[in-house]
Amino acid sequence: VKEKTTHNRKKTTVPDFGKMYHVKGILSLPRAEIKEPFEAWYDLEGNRSRIDYRNGKVRTYLIGNDLDYGAIYKITPVTTETEIQATKFFQLNGTKENPIRPQAPLPDLQGFEFEKMENYEGVLCEVWKKVTQAGHKKNTYRLWVTRPEGIDSPATPHRFEMVGYNTLLESHNDKYTIDYSDFSPQTESDIFIPPGGNWKTNIQ
Repeated sequence: VKEKTTHNRKKTTVPDFGKMYHVKGILSLPRAEIKEPFEAWYDLEGNRSRIDYRNGKVRTYLIGNDLDYGAIYKITPVTTETEIQATKFFQLNGTKENPIRPQAPLPDLQGFEFEKMENYEGVLCEVWKKVTQAGHKKNTYRLWVTRPEGIDSPATPHRFEMVGYNTLLESHNDKYTIDYSDFSPQTESDIFIPPGGNWKTNIQ
């Protein structure tokens, strides 16, 4: 009876990843043959996030509590006429109209519904699904998760998929997937502190 109750709760209890976490992933755009690994940190209560690409060469910090309305700090290699892959530091300050908020690397599951249980790479996962329609474009989102610590503990993401479909032309017009790994429901505070550098302000 307990197993049945837990199974039924899974169908109604939307997965929660917690308020602070670290995760790695690979973003794939099959049509464009793009595979982009990333590493991300998120702290909702601290109002901050960070995402790294290219093994940390490109880093973006979104710090909502900095200055009056938050700030974005981006570190990226730039090639100019005089420099090749020189590390540059860009800062964009938030405004009253556009305050800076942390960016979650995992999807907001509002509106998702339990679809089925399914094996993904040898792991039995819950699959959660959401369908949206705007005009002739229909988007279907799916997320594969497990709950290794139980129904009331943070879920572990495994895969996220979005397929866009044009209902008028009956054709797929978009698709991307994210394969997640190394999820941890905690992270160090100093990971969100941008390093010292020659920051150029208000350049996007």
